[in-house]
Amino acid sequence: MKKLITLALVMMAIFSVSAGAVWKKVNVNGADRDIKVYLPESMRGGDALVIACHGMNQSADWHDSNSKWAAVADTAGFALVFPEGINHGWDIGGSRDVDFVCAIIDKMEKEHGINPSRVYLTGFSMGGMFTYHCANRIPDKIAAFVPVSGYPMGDKGAYSERPVPIMHVHGTGDDVCVFSGVQPTLDNWIKRNECNAVENLIDPYPEGNRNKGAKMHIWGDGLDGVEVRLLEFAGKGHWQSEDPGYCLTSIEAWNFMKRWSLGPDAPKVNALEPENGSFDLPLDGMEISLTFDMNVDGSEAEAQLVKEGKPVSLDVKSEGSVLTLSVPELERGEYALSLRNVKGENGGVLKVFKATYTFGVEDVGDVPPYNEVFNPDLRAEENKVGEGIPTGWYRINTRGNGEKDEKISGSANTGGARMKYFMQGGDFDEGFYLSARDYDRCEITYGKYVPEHGLHFDKGRYVATLNSVYWNKGSLDGNVKFDFTVKSLDGTVVATFPSLPSTGNMDEQQGRISGSTYHSLEFDIPADGDYTVTYSMTSGWTAVIVGNLKIATAMSTAERYKGTFLRTLAEAKSLYGSIAGEDLDNPDAVGLKESIDRYNGLVSTAPSVYEAATAELKEAMEKAGSLAGVSSIGAGDSDIVAIEYYDLFGRRANHRSAGVLVKRTIYRDGSVRSEKVL
Repeated sequence: MKKLITLALVMMAIFSVSAGAVWKKVNVNGADRDIKVYLPESMRGGDALVIACHGMNQSADWHDSNSKWAAVADTAGFALVFPEGINHGWDIGGSRDVDFVCAIIDKMEKEHGINPSRVYLTGFSMGGMFTYHCANRIPDKIAAFVPVSGYPMGDKGAYSERPVPIMHVHGTGDDVCVFSGVQPTLDNWIKRNECNAVENLIDPYPEGNRNKGAKMHIWGDGLDGVEVRLLEFAGKGHWQSEDPGYCLTSIEAWNFMKRWSLGPDAPKVNALEPENGSFDLPLDGMEISLTFDMNVDGSEAEAQLVKEGKPVSLDVKSEGSVLTLSVPELERGEYALSLRNVKGENGGVLKVFKATYTFGVEDVGDVPPYNEVFNPDLRAEENKVGEGIPTGWYRINTRGNGEKDEKISGSANTGGARMKYFMQGGDFDEGFYLSARDYDRCEITYGKYVPEHGLHFDKGRYVATLNSVYWNKGSLDGNVKFDFTVKSLDGTVVATFPSLPSTGNMDEQQGRISGSTYHSLEFDIPADGDYTVTYSMTSGWTAVIVGNLKIATAMSTAERYKGTFLRTLAEAKSLYGSIAGEDLDNPDAVGLKESIDRYNGLVSTAPSVYEAATAELKEAMEKAGSLAGVSSIGAGDSDIVAIEYYDLFGRRANHRSAGVLVKRTIYRDGSVRSEKVL
């Protein structure tokens, strides 16, 4: 194992900038590209490779001389490459420089025997932006990523085929890539990697031998054990901090990188019994069985079921490709399963596997439970604020230089991000025009004005439903995304939903909205308290309209699957009972009766079984509906334009669907009547 790099060791070589480095050519798609290669004497073969990318209008020489990577390579014994960007920049949207990185890896493996499973990528400023681009494009080539003072300026989405470890390094005083843009990017990767939404904040230097201006934010326990980290430097600007009395970025980056390796493929779970999300499971002990794609060794594996932070350890047995977990007697409730350190016969290790189970039988009702906790009446604000900031809301726009534009609760007829009102009867009638415009970022928040307009949640699971639509063709063509975030009042992120897409195109008109995207976002509140919800985006003058925000307590898994099935079955029986005798021989009536008989008395613990049964019953009901005399919606009433039905989650529903809660009648004069249907 490589020795931990200490400050003293690095200080011995702190000014030995890669004197032995050589320039080499790499052929990329028929063209020669330049790289600066440093191979320390401590290399022994099969060593790691670090590729370090310079910023815009800089060079490989600049990045070498302004970092301490050579000194770290000397001590740790890895190969080091500084690539030279074309025109001193990087292709952060296409494949030109991604291919360059792949060619570098191939050349270094063939000529210098580097370990292709231990290749790491870092970059400063525009090189940091490029590092994120590669995280999405070639996660199979790079074991870990460390972007410094740079993040995507456009789409911040995380699309990698595998979960990837990322440590972002940034100074709070950066006036080029402002610090406020870091978290939205990291939120995407936290969600993609399925890391803990709540961070662990530590002092990276507990011995106190350096300046206390550095903070390490850690979102851990992600898929395959990966982490997302943020090393924050208070007051530091747009540079790679290599200050011996403060923090050496290169050391921190390497100490993070070296923990990760692509290695052999980890064993994958091909089958899980009971399936993920199963409910009504017995309390008096059972077994969970996992079948992998190869033979596995569970001798060092650890398995736990965790309920409200309290772990219950499970016995692990392995035989061939099957791992069996013995579950002891449990208390009723929902548990999170975590399984760690399962070794495959190929040497790969499954670092973390997660699932969720509910133990104890839950009774479900004839009517789905629904406790609405937030449903603002924004239409009532039209006469008060016009196209402004409604009561209880707060808007802030920020520029890269730190300049801010703030609009407080009740600000009337403001410019930029603000409320807009539309013809009634569409997907939603009013919503926020969300656009950063000539700023770099905009945020619109509710809940900061406590207590008059606070947002209180009790501990538990909630669902936020909302709709979004593109404001114009430019936004549609640009595939502009926005974020939705839930935070505690101290700023701690409880849940984040980054890069939400939209559909439709308002064409900059304020007519009736149609064709919008419906979003259903579930999140957990860890403790009773006051919270905020925020819309945000970073896409300049492009815009989306977001509206129809409602937050309610979420249904339990049993209510969602078993309850929906039972309510649908009851509806199917009622529909069949209303079919006249002469129509009972109709194939559609026969098909409905067969579906009812097939699923009458169905008992299962698997969500997928109830889901399939519900879908079949609904399809049979649709076919047989006309036989029961169900007429078309709104027929015979000349004043009604349309009638719409919505379920618990605010989704459009068929009027015969189970779980319908709200009926909206839209009249020819534009008025709308909403009523609950229970």
